[in-house]
Amino acid sequence: MHSVEAETLINAPSSTVWDVITDARNYTVWESGIIHFRGELRDGGTIRIRTRTGGNRTVRLRVQQLPGEVMTWTQGLPLGLLTGVRTFTLERLGGMTHLRVREEFTGPLCGLLLREFASDTQQAFIEYVNAVRKRAEILGRNPQTTGS
Repeated sequence: MHSVEAETLINAPSSTVWDVITDARNYTVWESGIIHFRGELRDGGTIRIRTRTGGNRTVRLRVQQLPGEVMTWTQGLPLGLLTGVRTFTLERLGGMTHLRVREEFTGPLCGLLLREFASDTQQAFIEYVNAVRKRAEILGRNPQTTGS
């Protein structure tokens, strides 16, 4: 198993943070690291994304949610050769929110394929949680602001 994670404390209510990480329409507008997004971020949904660091490769992910608390995006190769599960966890801390994003990779090809991508993936996660924090704190101060 191989995993990467990043976390941050956000000066915004968890509902605002949840709105940011589940707003599929705007993922490519803010600095999420995602440059193409298609699908719906809903429980049982499927999304297709392309990331800034992934080149032209589009990844298909299955979405599961416990609204306001946890969301997972799952991808995998056939026969369980490689499976990745990205988990977004929100924890309320007074008027603030602790956001943790963790991805665990399992399967026989895990070590072979992921060794060279570990530092890039870790950096992308750090940039993602920082971008969520920035967007949620702006939206939290200006709740009437929607869209970009």
